[in-house]
Amino acid sequence: MQVTTNDTLLATALAYLHLLRTTQQLRISEETRDSAKKLADLTSSFASTGQGSQADANRARSELIRHRVELSRAKENRRVASARLAEFLSLDPAVEIVPQESTIVPIDLVSLEMSAGELLASGLENRPELAELQFLVCEAVYRYRREKYAPMLPSVLLGVSQSSFGGGFGSNIDNQRRRFDFDATVYWELRNFGFGERAKRDETRSRYDQVEAQQVGMMDRVAREVVEAHEQVKSRKERIDISKLGIKSATNAYQRDLERIREGEGLPIEALQSIQALDQARREYLRSISDYNAAQFRLQRALGWPIQ
Repeated sequence: MQVTTNDTLLATALAYLHLLRTTQQLRISEETRDSAKKLADLTSSFASTGQGSQADANRARSELIRHRVELSRAKENRRVASARLAEFLSLDPAVEIVPQESTIVPIDLVSLEMSAGELLASGLENRPELAELQFLVCEAVYRYRREKYAPMLPSVLLGVSQSSFGGGFGSNIDNQRRRFDFDATVYWELRNFGFGERAKRDETRSRYDQVEAQQVGMMDRVAREVVEAHEQVKSRKERIDISKLGIKSATNAYQRDLERIREGEGLPIEALQSIQALDQARREYLRSISDYNAAQFRLQRALGWPIQ
């Protein structure tokens, strides 16, 4: 039951993160579309006055069309993400879910200061799969021990009966007395001259070996999931800082191109690459935060979801 709950929590959290990501992607697409439209209008104006070429105006118009297509795709992705989240929440998929957060931020569920050893110990302690397998191992040991000493342990049958007992001469049966009987039978069983006992012990021993192997395999799996998620959290945290620098550089480049255009030192088409770079930097930053948050939730799942 707890395993299913943990899996459902993870799936729901990832579905909500995906909805939040697609919502932010839609906003980025809208902002980039607006910038591309301004550029297209400006290059068209320059071309009509002879200050720029018609080829530049066509390139800007083509870029605007591409971003309109991207905007349409972003709207579709958000609607699909909303429907998938509604499935986990048992809501009407036709009603679009709107996230409350205005922007996506990193979520720190597990401190990066914790070592891999500490996290591994927590996972081995809290994972419900291991608790379930531990119970099965104990049960298998009990069954094996019972079958091992079964031929030496007797089976006991107990019986209790109570009735009336009486009789007499002729048809007279008035002489009645109550009767109480207690029976006890003890016997030993040797199945198939002892060969059946050995087969039964081998069967229970095999069952114990299987469950023990499953337990070891699950411990290895938990260790792998904890270490894997921990490494993803650390690596993706670094990518957030790097991608943030990318946004700063792309924003500065875009603003400088706009200043040059306003001062008449450059053509509007020169801002095309800056718009593309800024759009890509924003998407990369969004992707870095989304991947980091997803890794945090996966680490929680690997640890047995200690935060309730």
